[in-house]
Amino acid sequence: MPKIVQWNDIREDYHQGSLLLGNGASIAVNTCFNYHSLYEEAVARKYITPEVKAVFEKFDVKDFELVLRRLWQAMLVNEALELPHGEVEEAYECVRQALIQTVRSTHASYDDASSHLEPIYLFMKHFDKVISLNYDLIVYWAAQYGNRNLGTWFKDCFQNGEFRNDWETLEKPYKSQGATLYFYPHGNLVLYRSGFSSERKISTRNQNSNLLETILLKWKQENLAPAFVCEGTKNNKLEAISSCNYFERIFYEVLPSLSSTLVVYGWGFGDQDEHIIMQIKKSKVRKVAVSIFENDQVLVSKIKLKLASLSLEELCFFDSTSTGCWNKPDENEAEEEIPGEMILLSNESIKAVKVIKSYVKN
Repeated sequence: MPKIVQWNDIREDYHQGSLLLGNGASIAVNTCFNYHSLYEEAVARKYITPEVKAVFEKFDVKDFELVLRRLWQAMLVNEALELPHGEVEEAYECVRQALIQTVRSTHASYDDASSHLEPIYLFMKHFDKVISLNYDLIVYWAAQYGNRNLGTWFKDCFQNGEFRNDWETLEKPYKSQGATLYFYPHGNLVLYRSGFSSERKISTRNQNSNLLETILLKWKQENLAPAFVCEGTKNNKLEAISSCNYFERIFYEVLPSLSSTLVVYGWGFGDQDEHIIMQIKKSKVRKVAVSIFENDQVLVSKIKLKLASLSLEELCFFDSTSTGCWNKPDENEAEEEIPGEMILLSNESIKAVKVIKSYVKN
């Protein structure tokens, strides 16, 4: 039986590598994310009308993104044939509204998540790349919180709403002590499709506390469709990846570029995500550390089988609730490293300098 160690026992061996986050990371922040299916949650909350349910059943899937994408394509065909608006357009709008209502009801507010953001960014900043399989805003919020204290440290590689072709160049720190790039292989709430042929990032400047409502309002008022995949089989997800430039870039460029060490937090290694393991196999990853909740040896055995094809040099497991990992604060790590020339200042002076720095940034 493999020993479940504490994070601080192995942290130095895995820093500056990569971090992969699953849904357990979001659940650790707020139990509102503890549901198996966004679609089933929408049904339970009665946001799925019989008409909308019939649309999903026609396509034999439960993924909002896939249904919206196919309905959008059908609308384009109708438009090209100059057919009048009708049932397809109505179905598209009903599915989109059901998604908006469900996300609003199931996503944690910024205030609810705020106390977790500091330890999360302090954890993430020790990795060169963060790969989040979650569509929610936790990683984005934490990254922006960190940037307010560290400067331009966390980068999602978007510029003017578009993903940069030269994203690799952003790995070099810019006027800061380090750099962490973060990516969403299955998309995120901050991303939307433009005509289902390209994707952009919603402008989020200075809107962290109201970001969720800003996103949902833009979906509603500007007829936007989200770019994230939260359900479906491996084949469903591969289809979504092939339909989206951003998804393809992360899948074919970022995942195979991971360095020798990888930390996995909150990921259940489900069959529907085997394509992620397939791409990690193409990378330089040779050592993997995986979080385990409540000494779950069944999951340990499952993970060992799932990762057997990677021929790893090391596979270890750490307690997901141990000090210093993810949202578990480490008292030995300060929120912000004060430059050497400031160490003789009083606490009041340091606070004043921080206020001035914040004012200059804004």
